[in-house]
Amino acid sequence: MASGLNGLKAGSLRNLKMINVGLIGFGKMAMAIVQGWKTAGMLNESVKAWAYAPTWSKLEANCATLQATPCHTPGEVCDHSEVLILACKPYQVEEVLKSLQPAALEGKLVVCVAAGINFEKLEAWLPERVHHVSIMPNTAMAAAAGIVIEEQNNTMDEADRKVFERLFSPLALVEPIAPKDFSIAGTIAGCSPAFLGLYAEALADAGVKYGLSRPVAARLAARAVYGAGAMLIEEGKEPSVFKNEICSPGGTTIKGIVTLEKDGFRKAVIEAIEAIEG
Repeated sequence: MASGLNGLKAGSLRNLKMINVGLIGFGKMAMAIVQGWKTAGMLNESVKAWAYAPTWSKLEANCATLQATPCHTPGEVCDHSEVLILACKPYQVEEVLKSLQPAALEGKLVVCVAAGINFEKLEAWLPERVHHVSIMPNTAMAAAAGIVIEEQNNTMDEADRKVFERLFSPLALVEPIAPKDFSIAGTIAGCSPAFLGLYAEALADAGVKYGLSRPVAARLAARAVYGAGAMLIEEGKEPSVFKNEICSPGGTTIKGIVTLEKDGFRKAVIEAIEAIEG
């Protein structure tokens, strides 16, 4: 039974002080996760990252930036890791798993971030007794302010759960979601940062229209979005309650809200989600 160069046996994840995490695929999401560990002060303190991607020169450059270790093959990543993150393209996941030796996977926790790869698929592709979970993170992980949608159907035991939480809770709100709701939850978590980017850009454009410099307008808009989200999380309020508390009677904010509603702001957001969900 093998589980990496540290010679760990299955079930010994609970004893790790330094978690070796292998990432197969090192695109935007994988890099956001590693950047999040760096932001949170975890990288090379309690987490060491090993990464594989097919283009060596690009992988080497990205690993140098993020203080990760580049590997030449998925097998090399697997050999170095106790936790294996599958961050390759969805159509590559089955092929990658079949290329790895079953004995090399034993004792590891496999975390899949590839879209559409759910519990049933991992059960079919992984050897027995290899614990796994499918998640949908978003790129705000890089700022240690992300979301991780966790499929409730998984095979993590208590030790796996502790390691999983050590890796992801400092970077994100971890939200377990039933399989039937996994898609819509992932859409809201994964796509909304781009929607908020568009909203922040529109706020900045309005600031520039009325005389602010572009850098100042952009900073104010970004901070407003960040601060509103932080307050919603910290205070645990429903968004409608949060909004209503800011809108004083006859004030400027309610005038803006009325105009947004008249122009279909809420409808546009809901229809954007509907377009993605199809």
